[in-house]
Amino acid sequence: MKKSKFRFRVLHGIILINTLFVIISGSIIISSMWINSEKNARELSDSLIKEIETSVAQQTIGYFQPAIAANQNFAFMIYNYFQDPFTDLEIRDLLFGYYEVIMRSYPQFKMVYYADTTGELVMLNYMSDGTFSKRVVHNDGNEIFVNWEHPNPNYYGAYPNTVAPADTGYDPRKRMWYSVAVEKRAPTWTPVYLFATDNLPGFTCVVPLFNNTGNITGVSAVDIAVDQLSRFLGTMHPTPGTKIFILDKANNLVALQAEEEKDLENLFVKDTDAQGNVSYNVSSVSAFQDDTMRYLVEKTIQQGSFSGEQSGLIEYKNVKYISALVPITIGDDLELLITISVPEDDILGNVRKNMQRVTLFSVLILVVIIFISAFFSQSIAKPMQILSKEMAKIRTFELDSNVIIRTNLLEIVEMRDSFENMRGGLKNFKRYVPADLVAQLVNGSINADLGGEHQELTMFFSDIAKFTSIAESMAPEILVENLCMYFEVISKTIIENKGTIDKYIGDSVMAFWGAPVQMKDHAVKACRSAILVRNSLNALFRQWGNQGRAPFKTRIGIHTGNVIVGNMGYTDRLNYTVIGDAVNVSSRLEGINKVYGTDIIVSQFTHEKCQNEFEFRLLDRIAVLGRTQGLNIYELLSFKDDIETSLKKINQYYEKGLQAYFDKKWSEGLKYFNHVLKFRPNDKPSKLMQERCLLYRENPPDEEWDGVFVQPFK
Repeated sequence: MKKSKFRFRVLHGIILINTLFVIISGSIIISSMWINSEKNARELSDSLIKEIETSVAQQTIGYFQPAIAANQNFAFMIYNYFQDPFTDLEIRDLLFGYYEVIMRSYPQFKMVYYADTTGELVMLNYMSDGTFSKRVVHNDGNEIFVNWEHPNPNYYGAYPNTVAPADTGYDPRKRMWYSVAVEKRAPTWTPVYLFATDNLPGFTCVVPLFNNTGNITGVSAVDIAVDQLSRFLGTMHPTPGTKIFILDKANNLVALQAEEEKDLENLFVKDTDAQGNVSYNVSSVSAFQDDTMRYLVEKTIQQGSFSGEQSGLIEYKNVKYISALVPITIGDDLELLITISVPEDDILGNVRKNMQRVTLFSVLILVVIIFISAFFSQSIAKPMQILSKEMAKIRTFELDSNVIIRTNLLEIVEMRDSFENMRGGLKNFKRYVPADLVAQLVNGSINADLGGEHQELTMFFSDIAKFTSIAESMAPEILVENLCMYFEVISKTIIENKGTIDKYIGDSVMAFWGAPVQMKDHAVKACRSAILVRNSLNALFRQWGNQGRAPFKTRIGIHTGNVIVGNMGYTDRLNYTVIGDAVNVSSRLEGINKVYGTDIIVSQFTHEKCQNEFEFRLLDRIAVLGRTQGLNIYELLSFKDDIETSLKKINQYYEKGLQAYFDKKWSEGLKYFNHVLKFRPNDKPSKLMQERCLLYRENPPDEEWDGVFVQPFK
């Protein structure tokens, strides 16, 4: 009895000490929360503002950057393939076609054009109805002829064909963009200025072209209009009340958030000349019509400069704004200034309310804990100690204890019953899952939950051509030995490139990149693995050839898309795998290699993510089995620039022929495909497209045909 009494007093004292500790700790925590609440909220707001600054700056830079790369590509193509678009109509049409393909990919490009040193110009203009109008300027020294070709005839009123004297007509050599290119002699950006074509302000990315002696032969240009930039900003809403503006170095407003046409009224200053011609220029900060907008921008500018960035607090009409000034540079010389104003309540309102709720809840919990500890210390201590010991046994997976916990307190009874139910459940679980695995789950070292999540991954399928025939002609022991060596080469390459091998299906291998370890360049890693697999297998097959063994011709399909990835199966058997339509597409791409006589085929979505890392050839536009939507497919050839120049040029002829095929120009397509076959007689894709051109020339498809070839690929 003495022992029991002494034990009770010790436990009772521990409860009292814990209660006192809870009181002191809780008081300190609550006091600290009140003292530091504003500081913590400010730190949170600063962090969020920095994230907003970074996001807006990156998105804005990303809006401009394609113009630089695209314009350099335009200059390269003009220099190498479209050298005379002014007199050679065929070259001009090819150049316009190339312009249109790129402009459809980048809708921020308003106009794309090229002018030479004689004043000749070709331009493709993206019109407001979504069509593309062609403009050609011819200067014979005496007169300047401006000719338009509009798919929509209504535009001839606003953009008519004209003839003017050489001294008063449109001469591209007198325009700012041309002068800047000549002065800089390097790819550059103009400051904001008024476009002559649309009388709207914007920026121009220019790239000069040179001849072998270093003299400029012309200038390639890409226009980005400020109204398009404003519509782009209109898609950014980091918080409901965030205001974003972009200024140039002269503090002129060049973009604001425009979701509707009326929002652009604050962007432009309307100007009408003596002839009644209307133009729109950008507005200075001081001329803003909106008082709130003008005040926020002016105050934000006062807090920083172009050489740095600053954030602070601005109050206007009883509303507090957290402002930020973010300078960005496009290319090497286009400097812009982003001002961001976020209502403080958008960030801190909910934080402060939640802090008040947390404080009140903490006080209530503290009072309840103190009351329960003081009132039930004696009846709680002993059963809790027994329960604690029994729970400790669970961590070592000891499930056979028969200790009975007796108590009359409902809370402890429920805890005891829940504990017993848990222990009984673990005993049953042990019958389905190995004990060691369950022990790890209980310890919390791993999680094995059923289900998955949506994620963008890149899938990889490989298969051996004519494997059934190979298996029938080979002794089982040799076949297994060869397959083991074959799978070892593929598996090691995939794993070394951070891929996840999903499964082996007969002679096929399925793998994916991007999970469980997330990576941004999963498409690049998948394509790199495919090339390395092909190279390693070729080395292996050369060894086999010396040993008298037949090689395994391997076909690979790669596709990037959204899938569900996670643990699939049931509680007793889990498989970390991927499911979804994108998986089926990658499998189909592997199979259609046999149609085109290729080794590696990737989808357009994979190509988009890694086209700058590898050499590709656009093969076709198809609808794979089970789908009706068209899909561009590409042959993965090699790493970037790791290809013979002659082969690269032949592939370019193939792609020109393919474009003519898509445009229903069957004879033109045949010309290109015949040219390819002249140098590569066994090029199966060219033979296939040659046959289709001949077929469609005699039996053209319907008007709605969009180039998609539907075939039951397997």
